[in-house]
Amino acid sequence: MNYVLYLLGIFLLGTVFASALASYVFLLPPKHPEGIPAVPFWVTLIPFFKDVDQSETFKKYIEEPIRTHGAVKLYFGARWNLLVHRPRYLAEMFKHEDVYQKSGNQKKIAHSVLAAFLGDNIISSHGAAWKQYREVIKPGLQRTFETETLARNAEKLCDLIGNASIRAAGGTRGIPIQELLQRYTIANIAQVILQTDFGTLDRPDATIHTLQTALKQQIFKPVFMNFPFLDRLPIPSRQAAREMAAHFKDELASRLARSHEKTDWESPLSSDKLGARLLEARRSGRLTEKQFHDNLTVLYVAGQENPQIGLISTLYLLAQHRDVQERLRAEISASGGDAGGKPTHEVLQRMPYMTAVVYESLRVLPPLSQLINRRAADDVMLDGHVHVPRGTYLGYHCYSTHRDVDYWGPDADRFRPERWGDSVEGIQRFYRQKRTRAEFVSFHGGNRACLGERFAVLELKVTLFVLVKRFSWQLDPSWPNKMTPAGPLFPKALRLIFTNRPASGQDT
Repeated sequence: MNYVLYLLGIFLLGTVFASALASYVFLLPPKHPEGIPAVPFWVTLIPFFKDVDQSETFKKYIEEPIRTHGAVKLYFGARWNLLVHRPRYLAEMFKHEDVYQKSGNQKKIAHSVLAAFLGDNIISSHGAAWKQYREVIKPGLQRTFETETLARNAEKLCDLIGNASIRAAGGTRGIPIQELLQRYTIANIAQVILQTDFGTLDRPDATIHTLQTALKQQIFKPVFMNFPFLDRLPIPSRQAAREMAAHFKDELASRLARSHEKTDWESPLSSDKLGARLLEARRSGRLTEKQFHDNLTVLYVAGQENPQIGLISTLYLLAQHRDVQERLRAEISASGGDAGGKPTHEVLQRMPYMTAVVYESLRVLPPLSQLINRRAADDVMLDGHVHVPRGTYLGYHCYSTHRDVDYWGPDADRFRPERWGDSVEGIQRFYRQKRTRAEFVSFHGGNRACLGERFAVLELKVTLFVLVKRFSWQLDPSWPNKMTPAGPLFPKALRLIFTNRPASGQDT
């Protein structure tokens, strides 16, 4: 008996030693690319142990090495990745998509809950699959979107903000803005892009909104994002998260289908309405059931979550710079929008400062501050001297690139819309220049640039147009000025104090 226990003890000690050795070797940064430093692997685990501000984490652990060397090795998703900062590296990655291929969560962290949620889709696919998805989806995202629906929803958002402000001690205390903006951006993606309605602006308990809120709390936990193999284990909370993700996808698809039951199916693929195009692609077999679900989900998530984050960050920046709010207000008045006018395309086109504010917000706090979704198809020399082994995952750090003084001047950390120019033509010229040089990458670049850019920018402009007419706002003094600990970098649980502006023509 003692001998058996002895052998069992030796076996357990050996298992522990082997596991420790494997973990040590696994967590060692790779040799290549040589000359590129590695961020300590435990840095990405900090949010699991303490509530931190990831902008401070960036300054402390990432900023110096990534700007000095143009890239760093970063541990994320159970592997070491190459995170790129230098624009000429980024431009090469964007240009040579056949070498630096898109590779999403379904390959990078297969079997994870996140991979099951987003699947294979137009954003993460490559080659023939991507072309197939693009043929169905691109016309629905490249059309001229109506501003009337966005403006009407923005007015409803203002009503929600006003009511919440009254409940918050008559407007003397700040209100949490994230939930309201989630309900608002869900309404926009549903009505304008998918041609349906989830009722989120009418009901705070709307099904899609409540499901999404619960799901986000489960999926994006740092320990599972960094060690996705844990999702293979029978952990009750992760099994529940997987079931929740499947339920959300089914609910999204069924609601879209029900809302289009009376659609004319004669030739919906000739339509530029995305909801109808997706449903017809499923009906005709151009998309399998899984491809339909995966693409619908990722289009919804990207088209709702990123504008929501962009709006949170923009309202935060304008709360810090109330002079910018006033200048926007003056431009709205000069455009005719202050006299009962609406934010039509023509009116917005006459507002260069509005465009500059939107671009500057996306520069200072890009909704996707960091993204790792490309894989080297072969051994390659990035920029002719950085050896990237085949199979290496690469990404880019928009937040870092956008704040580099070498590309944006000594005040790169400042929110200063004037840097973009003062005329519509000048601003667009500067914007194209920065995009071409990969110095502004909020919408990525090359052939795989974001198809939803036009909608996202329009949504930001219309929202600001309506909000600035109705309110001025400032930070709640009791709110801790802090960014999120992980994931997209934006103000955490932002609270703002809104004040009604007098109607046009009234004394201020």
